[in-house]
Amino acid sequence: MQKQTKLWMRVLSLTLVVFMLGSMLLACKKKEETSAETTGGGDVVAPNEGEKNVLDGVRYNGETIHVYGWLPSNIAEQVQEFSSELGIVEQNVYKRLDETKKQLNINVEWKEEAHGTAFIQSATTANQTGGYDVIACYSMNAATLTTQGICKNLLSYDTMDFAEPCWPSDLIDQVTMYDKLYFCTGDISTNLIFMTSLVYVNLDMVDKWQINQKIQELYDEEDIYDLVREGKWTYDAMFKLTEGIWRDSDNSGGRTKLDTYGLGTYNNLTINFYAGAGYSLLESDENGLYVSEDYTDVDSIEKLLKDVVDPLFDNGFCHHFAGDYTMTRDNFAAGLHLFSLAPASHAYLKHYHTDDLNYAALPVPKYDAAQEGYHSYHSNPYTNYIVASGSANAHIAASFLQCLAQWSYDTTRIAIFENTMKARFAQGDSDVTEMWEMIVDSQTFDLGRIFAESLKRGGQGSVLVAQFEGRLNAGRTDWTNIVDSYEQDLKDLVAAINAKLQELPDQ
Repeated sequence: MQKQTKLWMRVLSLTLVVFMLGSMLLACKKKEETSAETTGGGDVVAPNEGEKNVLDGVRYNGETIHVYGWLPSNIAEQVQEFSSELGIVEQNVYKRLDETKKQLNINVEWKEEAHGTAFIQSATTANQTGGYDVIACYSMNAATLTTQGICKNLLSYDTMDFAEPCWPSDLIDQVTMYDKLYFCTGDISTNLIFMTSLVYVNLDMVDKWQINQKIQELYDEEDIYDLVREGKWTYDAMFKLTEGIWRDSDNSGGRTKLDTYGLGTYNNLTINFYAGAGYSLLESDENGLYVSEDYTDVDSIEKLLKDVVDPLFDNGFCHHFAGDYTMTRDNFAAGLHLFSLAPASHAYLKHYHTDDLNYAALPVPKYDAAQEGYHSYHSNPYTNYIVASGSANAHIAASFLQCLAQWSYDTTRIAIFENTMKARFAQGDSDVTEMWEMIVDSQTFDLGRIFAESLKRGGQGSVLVAQFEGRLNAGRTDWTNIVDSYEQDLKDLVAAINAKLQELPDQ
């Protein structure tokens, strides 16, 4: 009951906030209905006002925090100057940083460069001289920077509170190594929600193909949303609901990419069929990192592959677009797919701007209805934030991350939601809001993906991630030879990571 109450409070707050969009600048309204000093227009309120907060009374003396950030190809992590001509998300990217600087009484200098080897080298060199306090890096670069000793332990700062809702609830459990947390993400990364994995559903096709009637007959639930709420939204349910949905839309006389299908997806998203089963790639305990038993359980993985490969490739109602994410995105926008397994970016870039496209978003389904909760992977790239070990102002940098994350929760998060689901938050559509909360909560931070660059063999792609995707995308169900060929190499690679982690200083 408590969780449900919190959810509906969040639904109400989301609805109220979006009603305040006004002149395309998101307004965050005070509970007491009084306004604070703002920049760029709109009333704002410090996050969690009226509640005990680790930043209560925290205010500095105008010090400057230096941030070294990668240059995202998607949503900017920082905007230098406010303009009314900016998009609503970019306006809020500016606002969150401006409010953080004002709240903490600090200055921030933020330099951005493209990610890659040069970025890591620059970060490493600058860290030796204390050149940067915070590093905002490409998601997988965080692993390299960690093993090079460039990251402070974020759990050692009393102005960071990872129980706050701006941080993912599973971040500590899934990313802590040897009782230390070297990098963090969440609402503080504008690209995390943008790269969230989910399943879009075309609501007009739900009506046309009588999907809710099928759900009532097969699963004794009222509609697609209740199917999700009751934990019955499974791989089998999704594939069953696609049955019979194929039409020769391009009049070619055969099945082509431009036909109507029940489901469309592409290579990089199919790893979610592994995550959706509740499986992990790499785990961590008091003894360090280790390859998950899920990955080496041949019988379970082969059954999973068969249960996905058969309907995805053989039933004729689904279409796998190999590496063509644009076709997956554009075909859903064109009304050719009932379901689309894709990232949130597809809505942000395409679906939101498509007239007469009536859609919603659902979490990636479960493999088994008995599983607790839904699970999925966020796609790369997103941003991991680090307090640099060479910083002379590390305690201020930690406060900066906490404050920026809290402001992000009340600004950029809501703006990104609104720009993926049109105005439906403002219309009070609680189903849409609840599904989005479930989608965000389903995201899994798997160290196997974050450390993918460290888990290569002979220069090949990650032997953890690539092998499952490779088998599934090739329509294959064999797994024994994967374990036989890679298990020892994986253990050796993980042991090398553990050795580097154990050499790091306590702080």
